[in-house]
Amino acid sequence: MKSPLPITVKSLLLTTTLAFQQLPPLTTLHLQLNNVVSRGITALQSTVDVSPGKNIKYPTERGSEVDSRKIVSEPLLALRVGHVLFAGEELAMQSLEKLTSAEMTFEQMASILSNCAETREEGGDIGWVNLSETFDDTDDTFDAVDIGENRKKNPNEHLDLILPPSARKELLATPTKPGDVIMTTSERGVHLVQIMDVMVDVRKLSYVKARNASKKKQKKPIVYINDMEVGTGSKLAGVMGGALIDNHDAKVDLTYKIETMGCQMNAADSERIEGQLVSLGIRPLGDEELLDVDGKKKKRDKRKPDVIILNTCSIRDHAEQKVYSYLGPHAKRKREGEDVTIIVAGCVAQQEGQSLLRRIPEIDLVMGPQYANRISDLLEDVANGNQVVATEASHIMEDSTKPRRLSSTCAWVNVIYGCNERCTYCIVPTTRGVEQSRPVESILDEVKELVEKGYKEITLLGQNIDAYGRDMIPKRKFSDLLRTIGAVPGLERLRFVTSHPRYMSLGVVDAVAETPTACEYFHVPFQSGSNQILKAMGRGHTREKFLGIVERIRQRLPDAAITADVIVGFPGETEEDFNDTLSLMEEVKFDNVNTAAYSPRPNTPAATWENQLSEEVKQDRLQRINEMNLRHATERRARMMGRTVEVLVEERNVKIPTQVMGRTRHGYIVYCDGDIDILRGKLINVKVNKCQRYYLAGDRV
Repeated sequence: MKSPLPITVKSLLLTTTLAFQQLPPLTTLHLQLNNVVSRGITALQSTVDVSPGKNIKYPTERGSEVDSRKIVSEPLLALRVGHVLFAGEELAMQSLEKLTSAEMTFEQMASILSNCAETREEGGDIGWVNLSETFDDTDDTFDAVDIGENRKKNPNEHLDLILPPSARKELLATPTKPGDVIMTTSERGVHLVQIMDVMVDVRKLSYVKARNASKKKQKKPIVYINDMEVGTGSKLAGVMGGALIDNHDAKVDLTYKIETMGCQMNAADSERIEGQLVSLGIRPLGDEELLDVDGKKKKRDKRKPDVIILNTCSIRDHAEQKVYSYLGPHAKRKREGEDVTIIVAGCVAQQEGQSLLRRIPEIDLVMGPQYANRISDLLEDVANGNQVVATEASHIMEDSTKPRRLSSTCAWVNVIYGCNERCTYCIVPTTRGVEQSRPVESILDEVKELVEKGYKEITLLGQNIDAYGRDMIPKRKFSDLLRTIGAVPGLERLRFVTSHPRYMSLGVVDAVAETPTACEYFHVPFQSGSNQILKAMGRGHTREKFLGIVERIRQRLPDAAITADVIVGFPGETEEDFNDTLSLMEEVKFDNVNTAAYSPRPNTPAATWENQLSEEVKQDRLQRINEMNLRHATERRARMMGRTVEVLVEERNVKIPTQVMGRTRHGYIVYCDGDIDILRGKLINVKVNKCQRYYLAGDRV
């Protein structure tokens, strides 16, 4: 295993004179940063009219602002920051260059180079800076107001000896987001300050509506707090208040059930939601759990969850109807007087917002993906008898609780949220918001903690993962992040999804080839093999660009697995365009392709075009491309016959309990005989003696 980024002071100081001369002076750096923030980064031009002065509810509409620094202001309460203190500007600028090129992390730089003895051993961590601090323009000191005993206290006074007021003033006057590094000065010297996290009052961003009284009388239990009866209320109110309900002997036993639709991002969000619920004392409902019933009934009813969470996906047609269908039985329970809390999360929640409450008045909480790790804050208003809609733009905050992982072997780790692309068919930018990269240090800390807990495989997640770091100041590269995470001691395997051909650099392929833990697996959606259709889709890449990426993968990693996504039946797609897609598939021979017939999605330009194709044509093309995909998938797996492959065991084979299921580095599913209680999380060698369409089987060797 490689050692993680060895750095010495000597190597840092040996920066070439030429490289130093190319670095801008301190004042120039500030000017560049301010120019980036002030001019904003606008989305691609679109057919959607965004009139001047329009109140944009969620600023990811086409033609609108996509700089996350400019979308949240008033509800922002505090910044969590770290710093590295230098005696002069020259070494600070050299160090910033080292940080940008990923030759060291911020924590490494602080522990090696910082002149601040108070924070050096903590990797430069300062803590939270309260944004309510104000300054006197004449002397850069806190503007304290003397009103007798009510003298206003400086909320950041405890930081004066570490990050003096002059440095804080400059910091708080600069629009920033997590991951940004800015340079400030004070009487102590020159500070490189990194924004590690933000604190947002999410309740100020939400729409709260008092719930109308139910026509059917609901039995409300008696609530006790600290052995004192405080009235009646829901079981959720009791849990949120740390209360007992109905008797003094037992706390509220509140259960939840979560249903997850859609992609890996949703799966990761559900784990974060569950982590929040468990931290509140709400537990997952067992599959066969029975309801305790008084009396002498011999047969007990199956217990139903007290809290229902539907984490939705809007990528496919009829997504909204699936939500209404799923929630119907639970809404009926509520109408009949049951104490049940109904939550709709995810992309449909973001897309529909308050209209979901009008369609299903029994819903208690509607929240977009950006609030997955802040559901506990929103449930406070729900517990007080309100309906809540949280779909406004927000900075993504670091998790305040640990996700409840569904696997003990493999884990998802988010590295970038949102998407700034404007593909004409896609609703994701509207539902998941603008791109927001997480700081390298936050990602690194999460991965290290998972490895310490015994996790063997990490999958880095991003809707457009190759865009990682482009929203930061200074910018970072995803290829550098891959190398940094891949060097974590004890990590066995590293994967990532999803790549975009427009941004996927050849450097990413090189990073995978040169990082032993990185799996030989790439998921790169091409969507169409026709340049004409790619242009209409607004993809920003050509057929030739995609094939160039494939060629680089085959050169560096000849045996690598390549998977993709494709859409058939896009508006205006001719038979010739479709044949271009088939010919690209024949040329590449993917290990698997996720295929879909085009379906119009709300708030997307392509949905309004008149050149829509008939369902008959779309289904015919879907069938033909699926046949080709199946043939290629079978061919690709057939090459594994007789090979001995490394398999990471994940779970039991549900069809044959005496077998275990795992995956190769290529991502192929493999079955073999074994005891899951002994082999789970282990790397084993399996000699393949059976190759099927979508799995392999063999014997342990």
